[in-house]
Amino acid sequence: MDDEEIVRFIKERLQKRKLEEMNKELREWMEEQGIKIEKEGKEEEEKIEGKCEICEIREAKYRCIRCGKIACMSCFWSMLGICKECITEKQMKELKEQHYF
Repeated sequence: MDDEEIVRFIKERLQKRKLEEMNKELREWMEEQGIKIEKEGKEEEEKIEGKCEICEIREAKYRCIRCGKIACMSCFWSMLGICKECITEKQMKELKEQHYF
């Protein structure tokens, strides 16, 4: 994954996250107003079990949305939903310096 692909991926992920937050706020407002919300098929949260596939030391808590590996908190960029093998700390630092988030 080159830098342009990483930047595009991060922008898309952040935009999706903002939309999810907006949708949550809208649902809360609708509930406060007494507006009924039809619930669609509720997705079950995946249960993550086992050791981190990256460091192989700590218990995994997350799954990378890019490669699918399970990762611990230390090996995962939670704001992006991807592991530190998919985007390195150096790449993350460069993106922060460029004010992408």
